[in-house]
Amino acid sequence: MRVVAGVDEGFSEHGLRTADGITLSFRSYGSRFSKRAPILCLAGLTRNAKDFHDLALALAPDRRVVSLDARGRGRSDYDPIYANYSLVREVGDVLTLISQEFDEPCIIIGTSRGGLQAMILHGVRQDMIAGIVLNDIGPELEPAGLKRIVNYLGIPPQPLNTWDDAVAALKATNAKEFADLSEEDWVHWARRTFRDDDGKPILDYDLKLRDAALEAGPMTADFWPQFRGLRETPTLMLRGENSDLISAETVRQMRRAKPDLTSVTVKGRGHVPFLDEPEARAAILAFIGEIDQREA
Repeated sequence: MRVVAGVDEGFSEHGLRTADGITLSFRSYGSRFSKRAPILCLAGLTRNAKDFHDLALALAPDRRVVSLDARGRGRSDYDPIYANYSLVREVGDVLTLISQEFDEPCIIIGTSRGGLQAMILHGVRQDMIAGIVLNDIGPELEPAGLKRIVNYLGIPPQPLNTWDDAVAALKATNAKEFADLSEEDWVHWARRTFRDDDGKPILDYDLKLRDAALEAGPMTADFWPQFRGLRETPTLMLRGENSDLISAETVRQMRRAKPDLTSVTVKGRGHVPFLDEPEARAAILAFIGEIDQREA
C-alpha cells in the first residue's frame, strides 16, 4: 500500500491492490479511530475523489471519510481490459475497499454512477451499509440524460490547450443548467474535471470508458429492484433542479415506493449538484446526524 501525505490539504492518499492486479487510489480524511459511522464517497462515471474534497473536510472533524477513485479514474490505475469498466467490477472493488478499511457499517454518498454502485452493493452486503445518499441518481434514468452522457464520454473537447479552454468547454455544455455559477465556480469545476499535464488540461479518466460503454450496449434504466431493497435503510435523495437524468416524477415515485425517503431539490443545479450548496450540505449533515442518533 502506498501512502502519500496530504497534510496541508487535510487528507492522506492510499493505494488498494485489487484481486486482478489493479491499484486503486483513495483519500482518507479524519481519524480511523472515530466511533461514529464512517463515510464512503463514490463518484460519478468520469469523476473522482476530488469532487468530495470540500464535503470531506466538513465531515472529517468527528469521523473518518474515504473517497475513492474508481479504476480508470483520477489517480487509480487504468485497466488494460476496458471491459472491466463495468458496474459489477466496480462494486467488487468497493466491497474490497470497505472490507479492508471499515470495521463497522458505513454511510455511502454516491454521486450518479456511485449511487448505482451503492444500491447494488446494498443488495449484496446490506450489513455493511448504515445509510445511503443518492446524489442525482435513482432507479429510473431519463433517455435524454443518458444520450447526453454518451455524446461526450471519452471525447476530449476541442480546443483543449489552456485552462481557459477547459472552462469554456464546461460552459458550452452546462451553462443553461448551472446558470448561477461564478467565474471562480467554473474554474473550480474545471480543476476537478481535468488534470494538469505540464500546464495543459486533460480529461482525468481513461478515454476507453467510451469503448466499454458502447460495447456494453444501451444502459439499462431500471434499478427499481435495487431501490426497493433499500426499504429498511435510511436514504437521502438529492436531485438537481435542472437535472436531465432524474426527473421530478421519478423522485415522486421513489417516495411512494419508500415513504420514509428524504428528498431535497438543489436549486440552480443540473446533473450533478456539487454538494456544497446550502440545501445539499444541510440535508447531508442532518441525515448523518439522524443515523448517529440511531446508532447511539
